[in-house]
Amino acid sequence: MIKKDIFNKNVKEQFKASAKDRVFRFIMADKTIRGAIVHSTRMVNEMRANHVLGPLETLILGQGYIAACLLCSTLKDKNDRISMNIQCSGPVKGLDVESNVFGEVRGCLKTRKIKVNNLEKIKYLSSLYGAGFLTVTKHLENVLTPCSGQVALEHGSIAEDLANYYLISEQIPTGFKLSIFFDDNEAVKGAGGIFLQALPGADPKRVIEAEKMIKQIDSLGELFAKGQTPEAVIHDAFSDLNPHFLNSNRVEFFCRCSKDRMERYLKNLPVKDKKDMIKNGPFPVELRCHHCNSVYKFSEDDLKVLGK
Repeated sequence: MIKKDIFNKNVKEQFKASAKDRVFRFIMADKTIRGAIVHSTRMVNEMRANHVLGPLETLILGQGYIAACLLCSTLKDKNDRISMNIQCSGPVKGLDVESNVFGEVRGCLKTRKIKVNNLEKIKYLSSLYGAGFLTVTKHLENVLTPCSGQVALEHGSIAEDLANYYLISEQIPTGFKLSIFFDDNEAVKGAGGIFLQALPGADPKRVIEAEKMIKQIDSLGELFAKGQTPEAVIHDAFSDLNPHFLNSNRVEFFCRCSKDRMERYLKNLPVKDKKDMIKNGPFPVELRCHHCNSVYKFSEDDLKVLGK
Protein backbone atom coordinates (compact mmCIF):
# COMPACT_ATOMS: atom_id res chain seq x y z
CA MET A 1 0.00 0.00 0.00
CA ILE A 2 1.14 3.53 -0.75
CA LYS A 3 -0.33 5.72 1.96
CA LYS A 4 -0.29 9.50 1.62
CA ASP A 5 1.41 11.37 4.46
CA ILE A 6 -1.16 13.63 6.13
CA PHE A 7 1.26 14.56 8.93
CA ASN A 8 3.96 16.26 6.81
CA LYS A 9 6.62 13.90 8.19
CA ASN A 10 5.79 14.90 11.78
CA VAL A 11 6.35 11.50 13.40
CA LYS A 12 5.28 12.70 16.84
CA GLU A 13 1.85 13.82 15.59
CA GLN A 14 1.50 10.62 13.59
CA PHE A 15 2.07 8.44 16.64
CA LYS A 16 -0.26 10.57 18.79
CA ALA A 17 -3.06 10.16 16.25
CA SER A 18 -2.32 6.46 15.83
CA ALA A 19 -2.49 5.86 19.59
CA LYS A 20 -6.01 7.32 19.73
CA ASP A 21 -7.45 5.24 16.90
CA ARG A 22 -8.69 2.10 18.65
CA VAL A 23 -11.81 0.00 19.03
CA PHE A 24 -12.82 -0.73 22.65
CA ARG A 25 -15.05 -3.70 23.52
CA PHE A 26 -17.34 -3.67 26.55
CA ILE A 27 -20.29 -5.42 28.17
CA MET A 28 -23.08 -4.00 30.33
CA ALA A 29 -26.53 -4.69 31.77
CA ASP A 30 -25.26 -7.69 33.76
CA LYS A 31 -23.37 -9.05 30.73
CA THR A 32 -26.50 -9.20 28.57
CA ILE A 33 -25.53 -6.42 26.14
CA ARG A 34 -22.20 -6.28 24.38
CA GLY A 35 -20.78 -3.29 22.60
CA ALA A 36 -17.86 -1.55 20.98
CA ILE A 37 -16.83 2.05 20.54
CA VAL A 38 -14.24 3.16 18.00
CA HIS A 39 -12.15 6.31 17.74
CA SER A 40 -11.17 6.59 14.07
CA THR A 41 -10.24 10.19 13.26
CA ARG A 42 -6.83 9.37 11.78
CA MET A 43 -8.27 6.48 9.76
CA VAL A 44 -10.94 8.66 8.14
CA ASN A 45 -8.45 11.42 7.33
CA GLU A 46 -5.99 8.98 5.74
CA MET A 47 -8.83 7.37 3.78
CA ARG A 48 -9.88 10.80 2.54
CA ALA A 49 -6.35 11.72 1.46
CA ASN A 50 -5.69 8.47 -0.41
CA HIS A 51 -9.03 8.45 -2.21
CA VAL A 52 -8.93 12.24 -2.82
CA LEU A 53 -12.45 12.81 -1.49
CA GLY A 54 -14.60 15.86 -1.04
CA PRO A 55 -16.62 16.44 2.16
CA LEU A 56 -19.73 14.56 1.01
CA GLU A 57 -17.76 11.57 -0.26
CA THR A 58 -15.72 11.59 2.97
CA LEU A 59 -18.91 11.51 5.04
CA ILE A 60 -20.47 8.61 3.11
CA LEU A 61 -17.38 6.40 2.78
CA GLY A 62 -16.15 7.43 6.24
CA GLN A 63 -19.35 6.10 7.79
CA GLY A 64 -18.74 2.85 5.92
CA TYR A 65 -15.22 2.63 7.33
CA ILE A 66 -16.43 3.31 10.87
CA ALA A 67 -19.11 0.63 10.50
CA ALA A 68 -16.43 -1.81 9.27
CA CYS A 69 -14.35 -1.07 12.39
CA LEU A 70 -17.30 -1.90 14.60
CA LEU A 71 -18.14 -5.06 12.65
CA CYS A 72 -14.59 -6.39 13.01
CA SER A 73 -14.89 -6.08 16.80
CA THR A 74 -16.93 -9.31 16.68
CA LEU A 75 -14.21 -11.32 14.90
CA LYS A 76 -11.97 -13.80 16.77
CA ASP A 77 -9.58 -15.88 14.61
CA LYS A 78 -6.52 -14.49 12.83
CA ASN A 79 -7.89 -15.05 9.31
CA ASP A 80 -11.39 -13.70 9.99
CA ARG A 81 -12.63 -10.76 7.96
CA ILE A 82 -15.98 -9.15 7.23
CA SER A 83 -17.18 -7.08 4.30
CA MET A 84 -20.10 -4.77 3.69
CA ASN A 85 -21.45 -3.92 0.26
CA ILE A 86 -24.08 -1.36 -0.68
CA GLN A 87 -25.58 -1.14 -4.15
CA CYS A 88 -28.14 1.58 -4.75
CA SER A 89 -29.84 3.61 -7.47
CA GLY A 90 -29.17 7.07 -6.02
CA PRO A 91 -26.16 9.37 -6.58
CA VAL A 92 -24.10 7.46 -3.99
CA LYS A 93 -24.23 4.39 -6.30
CA GLY A 94 -22.85 2.25 -3.48
CA LEU A 95 -19.69 1.28 -1.64
CA ASP A 96 -17.51 -1.66 -0.66
CA VAL A 97 -15.64 -1.85 2.65
CA GLU A 98 -13.79 -4.65 4.36
CA SER A 99 -12.14 -5.13 7.76
CA ASN A 100 -10.26 -7.95 9.45
CA VAL A 101 -9.57 -9.18 12.96
CA PHE A 102 -6.48 -6.92 13.15
CA GLY A 103 -8.58 -3.77 12.69
CA GLU A 104 -7.33 -3.11 9.17
CA VAL A 105 -9.96 -1.37 7.05
CA ARG A 106 -10.06 -0.65 3.33
CA GLY A 107 -12.72 0.11 0.75
CA CYS A 108 -14.06 2.50 -1.84
CA LEU A 109 -17.11 4.24 -3.22
CA LYS A 110 -18.59 2.94 -6.46
CA THR A 111 -18.34 6.46 -7.89
CA ARG A 112 -15.43 8.86 -7.48
CA LYS A 113 -17.74 11.88 -7.27
CA ILE A 114 -21.26 11.89 -5.85
CA LYS A 115 -23.11 14.11 -8.32
CA VAL A 116 -25.74 16.19 -6.56
CA ASN A 117 -27.50 19.32 -7.78
CA ASN A 118 -28.12 21.97 -5.13
CA LEU A 119 -26.28 20.14 -2.35
CA GLU A 120 -27.25 22.86 0.11
CA LYS A 121 -30.90 21.83 -0.31
CA ILE A 122 -30.22 18.21 0.69
CA LYS A 123 -31.67 17.74 4.18
CA TYR A 124 -31.19 14.00 4.61
CA LEU A 125 -28.48 11.65 3.33
CA SER A 126 -31.19 9.05 2.77
CA SER A 127 -32.23 10.89 -0.39
CA LEU A 128 -28.78 10.17 -1.89
CA TYR A 129 -29.08 6.37 -1.65
CA GLY A 130 -32.35 5.55 -3.35
CA ALA A 131 -33.43 1.91 -3.70
CA GLY A 132 -30.88 -0.81 -3.21
CA PHE A 133 -29.41 -3.56 -1.08
CA LEU A 134 -26.97 -3.93 1.80
CA THR A 135 -24.96 -7.16 1.95
CA VAL A 136 -22.77 -8.35 4.83
CA THR A 137 -20.36 -11.23 4.22
CA LYS A 138 -18.30 -12.99 6.89
CA HIS A 139 -15.14 -14.88 5.94
CA LEU A 140 -14.40 -17.00 9.00
CA GLU A 141 -11.29 -19.14 9.49
CA ASN A 142 -13.13 -22.22 10.69
CA VAL A 143 -15.96 -22.06 8.14
CA LEU A 144 -15.37 -23.46 4.65
CA THR A 145 -17.63 -21.08 2.75
CA PRO A 146 -18.36 -17.36 3.35
CA CYS A 147 -21.59 -16.58 5.17
CA SER A 148 -23.57 -13.82 3.49
CA GLY A 149 -26.84 -12.03 4.18
CA GLN A 150 -28.68 -9.25 2.39
CA VAL A 151 -31.47 -6.77 3.12
CA ALA A 152 -33.14 -4.05 1.10
CA LEU A 153 -32.20 -0.47 1.95
CA GLU A 154 -35.11 0.90 3.95
CA HIS A 155 -33.60 3.91 5.69
CA GLY A 156 -30.82 5.30 3.47
CA SER A 157 -28.61 5.32 6.55
CA ILE A 158 -25.70 2.91 7.01
CA ALA A 159 -26.30 2.80 10.78
CA GLU A 160 -30.03 2.12 10.55
CA ASP A 161 -29.80 -0.29 7.63
CA LEU A 162 -27.06 -2.28 9.39
CA ALA A 163 -29.26 -2.51 12.48
CA ASN A 164 -32.09 -3.69 10.24
CA TYR A 165 -29.79 -6.30 8.67
CA TYR A 166 -28.96 -7.83 12.07
CA LEU A 167 -32.61 -7.82 13.11
CA ILE A 168 -33.84 -9.49 9.90
CA SER A 169 -30.92 -11.75 8.93
CA GLU A 170 -29.65 -12.78 12.36
CA GLN A 171 -32.66 -11.94 14.60
CA ILE A 172 -30.42 -9.96 16.97
CA PRO A 173 -31.43 -6.50 18.27
CA THR A 174 -28.48 -4.29 17.34
CA GLY A 175 -27.76 -0.58 17.28
CA PHE A 176 -25.13 1.56 15.52
CA LYS A 177 -24.05 5.17 15.76
CA LEU A 178 -21.65 6.52 13.12
CA SER A 179 -20.31 10.05 13.39
CA ILE A 180 -17.92 12.35 11.52
CA PHE A 181 -17.39 15.94 12.65
CA PHE A 182 -16.18 18.63 10.21
CA ASP A 183 -14.92 22.07 11.20
CA ASP A 184 -15.85 25.26 9.33
CA ASN A 185 -13.13 24.53 6.76
CA GLU A 186 -14.60 21.08 6.03
CA ALA A 187 -11.67 19.31 7.70
CA VAL A 188 -12.41 16.14 9.68
CA LYS A 189 -11.67 16.83 13.34
CA GLY A 190 -13.37 13.83 14.94
CA ALA A 191 -14.73 10.47 13.80
CA GLY A 192 -16.03 7.37 15.53
CA GLY A 193 -18.91 5.04 16.19
CA ILE A 194 -20.72 2.84 18.69
CA PHE A 195 -22.12 -0.67 18.31
CA LEU A 196 -24.53 -2.35 20.75
CA GLN A 197 -25.95 -5.87 20.54
CA ALA A 198 -28.30 -7.81 22.79
CA LEU A 199 -27.06 -11.20 23.97
CA PRO A 200 -29.27 -14.23 24.70
CA GLY A 201 -31.33 -13.64 27.83
CA ALA A 202 -31.22 -9.84 27.61
CA ASP A 203 -34.15 -8.08 29.25
CA PRO A 204 -36.12 -6.33 26.46
CA LYS A 205 -36.68 -3.33 28.75
CA ARG A 206 -32.93 -2.86 29.22
CA VAL A 207 -32.36 -3.23 25.47
CA ILE A 208 -34.89 -0.46 24.84
CA GLU A 209 -33.19 1.61 27.54
CA ALA A 210 -29.81 1.15 25.80
CA GLU A 211 -31.33 2.16 22.45
CA LYS A 212 -32.62 5.39 23.98
CA MET A 213 -29.23 6.11 25.54
CA ILE A 214 -27.31 5.69 22.28
CA LYS A 215 -29.71 8.06 20.50
CA GLN A 216 -29.08 10.73 23.14
CA ILE A 217 -25.38 10.98 22.19
CA ASP A 218 -25.53 14.07 19.96
CA SER A 219 -22.26 14.01 18.01
CA LEU A 220 -19.66 11.41 18.86
CA GLY A 221 -17.24 12.91 16.35
CA GLU A 222 -17.52 16.32 18.01
CA LEU A 223 -16.93 14.79 21.44
CA PHE A 224 -13.73 13.20 20.15
CA ALA A 225 -12.70 16.48 18.51
CA LYS A 226 -12.99 18.13 21.92
CA GLY A 227 -10.72 15.51 23.51
CA GLN A 228 -13.30 13.20 25.08
CA THR A 229 -12.07 9.59 25.40
CA PRO A 230 -14.08 6.55 24.23
CA GLU A 231 -14.13 5.15 27.78
CA ALA A 232 -15.54 8.39 29.18
CA VAL A 233 -18.23 8.54 26.50
CA ILE A 234 -19.48 5.04 27.32
CA HIS A 235 -19.39 5.55 31.09
CA ASP A 236 -21.25 8.86 30.76
CA ALA A 237 -23.87 7.66 28.29
CA PHE A 238 -24.59 4.22 29.76
CA SER A 239 -23.81 4.71 33.44
CA ASP A 240 -27.16 3.19 34.52
CA LEU A 241 -26.24 -0.07 32.75
CA ASN A 242 -22.84 -0.38 34.47
CA PRO A 243 -20.56 -0.81 31.43
CA HIS A 244 -17.34 -2.80 31.88
CA PHE A 245 -14.51 -2.63 29.34
CA LEU A 246 -12.93 -5.88 28.17
CA ASN A 247 -10.11 -5.06 25.75
CA SER A 248 -9.09 -2.87 22.84
CA ASN A 249 -7.02 -2.99 19.69
CA ARG A 250 -5.86 -0.62 16.98
CA VAL A 251 -7.82 0.29 13.86
CA GLU A 252 -6.15 1.60 10.73
CA PHE A 253 -6.75 2.43 7.10
CA PHE A 254 -4.61 -0.33 5.63
CA CYS A 255 -4.51 -2.44 2.49
CA ARG A 256 -2.25 -5.40 1.79
CA CYS A 257 -1.75 -4.53 -1.87
CA SER A 258 1.87 -4.16 -3.05
CA LYS A 259 3.95 -3.74 -6.17
CA ASP A 260 4.91 -7.42 -5.96
CA ARG A 261 1.23 -8.41 -6.10
CA MET A 262 0.67 -6.12 -9.07
CA GLU A 263 3.70 -7.67 -10.79
CA ARG A 264 2.15 -11.12 -10.38
CA TYR A 265 -1.04 -9.79 -11.96
CA LEU A 266 0.93 -8.50 -14.97
CA LYS A 267 2.84 -11.78 -15.29
CA ASN A 268 -0.43 -13.70 -15.45
CA LEU A 269 -1.78 -11.64 -18.35
CA PRO A 270 -2.02 -13.40 -21.72
CA VAL A 271 1.22 -13.20 -23.76
CA LYS A 272 -0.59 -11.27 -26.49
CA ASP A 273 -1.67 -8.56 -24.03
CA LYS A 274 1.81 -8.25 -22.54
CA LYS A 275 3.39 -7.86 -25.98
CA ASP A 276 0.85 -5.19 -26.89
CA MET A 277 1.60 -3.25 -23.69
CA ILE A 278 5.37 -3.44 -24.28
CA LYS A 279 4.97 -2.27 -27.87
CA ASN A 280 2.37 0.47 -27.43
CA GLY A 281 2.56 1.58 -23.80
CA PRO A 282 1.83 4.28 -22.72
CA PHE A 283 4.60 4.36 -20.13
CA PRO A 284 4.73 4.15 -17.27
CA VAL A 285 1.91 1.62 -17.08
CA GLU A 286 -0.14 2.36 -13.98
CA LEU A 287 -2.07 -0.21 -11.96
CA ARG A 288 -4.43 1.16 -9.32
CA CYS A 289 -5.77 -0.72 -6.29
CA HIS A 290 -9.43 0.23 -6.02
CA HIS A 291 -9.52 -0.66 -2.31
CA CYS A 292 -7.06 2.08 -1.27
CA ASN A 293 -6.35 4.04 -4.47
CA SER A 294 -2.61 3.23 -4.39
CA VAL A 295 -0.99 3.53 -7.82
CA TYR A 296 1.89 1.28 -8.88
CA LYS A 297 3.95 2.31 -11.91
CA PHE A 298 5.84 0.03 -14.29
CA SER A 299 8.36 1.28 -16.82
CA GLU A 300 9.01 -0.19 -20.27
CA ASP A 301 12.04 -2.04 -18.88
CA ASP A 302 9.91 -3.43 -16.04
CA LEU A 303 7.42 -4.84 -18.52
CA LYS A 304 10.12 -6.36 -20.68
CA VAL A 305 11.44 -8.25 -17.66
CA LEU A 306 7.93 -9.35 -16.66
CA GLY A 307 7.16 -10.38 -20.20
CA LYS A 308 9.95 -12.95 -20.34
